[in-house]
Amino acid sequence: MELTPELQEKKRLMIDGLKKTYKVQYDAVQPIPYIKDRLYCVDKVFVEGGVEVCLAPELTRDTGGSWERLEYYKHIYTDSRLNSKRRIIQGEPGYGKSTLTLQLAYDWCNEVWNSSMRKVDILILLRLRQLGGIQSIYRAIKIFLLADEPRVTIDDIKNIIQNCSSVNIILDGYDEYPGRDGNNNNDVDKMIVMELFQNVDVTVTTRYLPKRLIKETKRAKLTGFDDKARDEYIRKAVVGDNEEAVEHIKRRLYENSVLTDICQVPLIFVMFAHMAHDLKQFMEFTSVTQFFKYMIRCFHEHLKRKLDDISAHYFVSVVMTESYLGNALRFLDPVDLQYLYRFACGLHPMLEKTHQPFA
Repeated sequence: MELTPELQEKKRLMIDGLKKTYKVQYDAVQPIPYIKDRLYCVDKVFVEGGVEVCLAPELTRDTGGSWERLEYYKHIYTDSRLNSKRRIIQGEPGYGKSTLTLQLAYDWCNEVWNSSMRKVDILILLRLRQLGGIQSIYRAIKIFLLADEPRVTIDDIKNIIQNCSSVNIILDGYDEYPGRDGNNNNDVDKMIVMELFQNVDVTVTTRYLPKRLIKETKRAKLTGFDDKARDEYIRKAVVGDNEEAVEHIKRRLYENSVLTDICQVPLIFVMFAHMAHDLKQFMEFTSVTQFFKYMIRCFHEHLKRKLDDISAHYFVSVVMTESYLGNALRFLDPVDLQYLYRFACGLHPMLEKTHQPFA
């Protein structure tokens, strides 16, 4: 259905408003979360980690099976193996799901010539952790993306999306969504199972698969940084073409096998690279425990922006003590991101399904 001249003008205002909101978001990437005055545009720090595609012809919850590497993140929307109106992008905490969505928003806002986002009329990017108690997707768009555009109403948003030929929706962080896996009959759940926006491209990022999915849903997963990606990040975002500085950071990384393993996680490697280059006290770390104490404080700052601060006071007053930290790190598995996620939140890593703090 062709938009009326009045709705065409509303669409223009809506697109301008979305781009202003996304620019604020993608211009505020913090490699070290607690350093508030060091912000980067996502395009200046984004480096492609591994992306793999599940080859199963229909949705499977099996974590095994056949997976193949996707050459570029830009192919998420064009690769035939991911050809579907519903797709899931999985990744452990810190693997760059949210950063990837910001890069896609940057591509759309700036009409990056080789990006699939260039052909999209309207991109909707919502952080699902913000949507607790909000049933309507149109209301969520108004509140979180177009609050500063009074000329576009909730009804306008609904009419534009329903009558626009090219709309992409990205729902970031299903595992952080307050209404996840419930029977709430809200628009988020309806979109995921294709009861809403059957002709709209909907992508969900998450740590785990939602309980309700349609069999046509395609899956991709983020697999972290390899040596090439780490080298690219150091040069692109930290030291430029200073070869001596590049080698210095690499030497610090490979001094300890635990650090080498854990720095396949993009979030952790990014913090490591900036700390190794910028912080004098980084050179004073004499044990893995000291480094992890410092790093986990950074990790906690990153995570507490996403979660309720229920465990924040407990974390600072109990978890960050020397004796407690050293004891807790006895359980450390450097490739177990579930452990690190729960530990950084002040939650006991052995309690899989609860939100109980360390006891």
